[in-house]
Amino acid sequence: MAIEWNAENAAHLLNRAGFGASPQDIKKAEKRGLDKTLTTLLKGGKSKAKFTKSMKNLEEMQAWWLRRMVTSKSQLVEKLTLFWHNHFATAIQKVGQRDLMFDHVQTLRENALGPFRDMLQAVSTDPAMLIWLDNRTNEAGSPNENFARELMELFTTGVFDKDGLPNYDETDVDEVARAFTGWSLSDDEFVFKPNKHDDGIKTFKGVTGNLDGGDVLDILYLDPATSRRIPQKLFSFFGYAIELDDPICDELQLSYIQSNGDIAMVLDAIFRHDAFYSTQAKRARVKGPAEFVAGIMRSLKAKARKKHDHQLGWQIQAMGQSLFNPPSVFGWDEGLAWVGTSGMLARANTGNWISRARDKDDAINYKPQKLLGKKKGWSELDAAGVVDLILQAMGVGDGASAGTRAALEDYVQRDDQGLIAPVVVDNDFVDKKVRGLVALVTASPDFQLA
Repeated sequence: MAIEWNAENAAHLLNRAGFGASPQDIKKAEKRGLDKTLTTLLKGGKSKAKFTKSMKNLEEMQAWWLRRMVTSKSQLVEKLTLFWHNHFATAIQKVGQRDLMFDHVQTLRENALGPFRDMLQAVSTDPAMLIWLDNRTNEAGSPNENFARELMELFTTGVFDKDGLPNYDETDVDEVARAFTGWSLSDDEFVFKPNKHDDGIKTFKGVTGNLDGGDVLDILYLDPATSRRIPQKLFSFFGYAIELDDPICDELQLSYIQSNGDIAMVLDAIFRHDAFYSTQAKRARVKGPAEFVAGIMRSLKAKARKKHDHQLGWQIQAMGQSLFNPPSVFGWDEGLAWVGTSGMLARANTGNWISRARDKDDAINYKPQKLLGKKKGWSELDAAGVVDLILQAMGVGDGASAGTRAALEDYVQRDDQGLIAPVVVDNDFVDKKVRGLVALVTASPDFQLA
């Protein structure tokens, strides 16, 4: 079935492939068409970033990344970097060094849209990963199995295939661990130590020889289980949750195989798939905390003041996502786990905190009057018109439920005593009611979904 390219589908694509799209962005994409829009998204862009001494703590690192999510022209690269950060979950709580964690995420960013084999190589030699999963202590005669196990369980094949059969056993873990002996660190840089490497014969996935880590990666990235699981995880992140036995995986697995594991080609197949634009996919994915805050800031065209970076870090942490510091090797529980009672309260508090930003001591700077368009048209706005403009600006638009719209319109029409009063859109209205609307929209069920 041919995809009908319209404003609704353009908005869906841009929102999923980034951190929120403005009405202007959506119009441009609709005019360009699907092919040109995908070409622009998938070409990536500048990905270089360098740790600086000005990043004095974890919260400032988190705020730095959040600002990048908000301002980067390579929205898909940043969205993918967040995806890979959860897939290759590595945390400062054990790594201990902020610069190594920053560089680890930069490694994910640089390889986000490339061949999966390149990503595996880069991650396997990444200093933070070598510390996180103990491969720096993996030596012949005393192999450490941590990295070997997670390489298969989490990074490539997964434990079971689509039929529920195991993808590897304990012997495989032993052999992979032996293959990666000697992959270590010296002065916080990757180094291969030949004297620590097990040169014995190993057998893995039917291949026998003096295998090393590179040989294992060559086997794993082409393994049928990997070629199915990586597309399945990507579709579940960008589209909606699917299982390994879903027929969609058949098509996406073929794209992975035909492209030799090129992530950009798999994403191209996802973003052209009918299911990606289905009713099941639209407004069905719960935003993670970083996505939630970045989306608010992009919709408000808000800017962050660097001297208050730590405040942004605190807000994201309060909602349950500490960037550069996932809770375990399994990353964060996503979806509905983000919006439990405490999560929704934290989101409401964060939305309110952003909406009230007014002066130089606040971490956020935005101008609420810009959400209502040119001032000369304010006098023509009624409650419904004001609500519609705010919802459109904040990316909810027609996705808002009738109940949400009714509640917002009722709020607009009530004065300070809670009585129905004429709607007069002036500077005082903007400072009170528009800011209030921003807070209410961010706390609404509709805004939690992308």
